Amino acid sequence: MLCQRCKKNEATVRLLQNVNGIKSELVLCSECANKENNDMLFPSDLFSGFFSDSIFGSYRREEQKKCPKCGLTKSGLASSGRPGCAECYNFFAEELDRIIYGIHGNARHNGSAPGKRAEQIAKQKEIEALKDEQRKAVEAQDYEKAAELRDKIKALESGEEGK
Repeated sequence: MLCQRCKKNEATVRLLQNVNGIKSELVLCSECANKENNDMLFPSDLFSGFFSDSIFGSYRREEQKKCPKCGLTKSGLASSGRPGCAECYNFFAEELDRIIYGIHGNARHNGSAPGKRAEQIAKQKEIEALKDEQRKAVEAQDYEKAAELRDKIKALESGEEGK
């Protein structure tokens, strides 16, 4: 079978696409397949949408933040999407939080807890849930319940929850 693009070489690659439920098939020679897929599979600006000015805000070139250790600028971080050194994580913390939130919808890890800190993390989550419940009780003007919740929160925070 001949390549559907150049109609000269023998077709060796079959590309299948499914876009919004619409399926299409393209049979190409290796040269045409390379041309077709290079930009599609390995775009040079793969993450540029995540690291664009819309996330970082606009800024002037001469006023850019620059990492004191490696010299990476805000625009360098925006274009590469990669911090240059360990210090960049602290220096560009606000920008990286926005990136992570933009990608994942949350900048805080909610997965499984490491074994050593599991108890501490569970306690913190319980405190946060009690604070949320307390806030709702205050909004509903149920001050007795809010006071009880306040006492539970204080006990958990001071480590006296078993007493």
